[in-house]
Amino acid sequence: MARFMISLACMVLLLQLGIASMASPVLAIDTADESTGADNENLAESPGSSPDILLIFLKNCADMISEPAGDRVFSYVFEDEESLDYDTCLEVVGSGKECHDAFVKYVAEGPKFKVNYDYYLKRSEELYSICLTVL
Repeated sequence: MARFMISLACMVLLLQLGIASMASPVLAIDTADESTGADNENLAESPGSSPDILLIFLKNCADMISEPAGDRVFSYVFEDEESLDYDTCLEVVGSGKECHDAFVKYVAEGPKFKVNYDYYLKRSEELYSICLTVL
């Protein structure tokens, strides 16, 4: 089976071109603050219900994580990679749980992945929990 790779940089390009919005429905994202309570200027503002606002939110999230870290997150969640490194965890947690969840849900709702949507959400939660433990 050929490996399918998509980077956050590619996702941002699709978002900017408006192509990705045709492939995935608007997400229902819980806007409750799940952070530690400390003010963190690195966290992106929560999205509203408008598709345009969601795309802006996702772009802001993508701007907070490097392409290599985004690729490792993608591999872990969508390709069953088993390894994570400290720097990736630092970027994932630094961008915030809401950003991480929004990106994974956005990709998982796409036509290639929606069949295993629940599995990818489980992998995403596992990744975030591991990263919190590591940090």
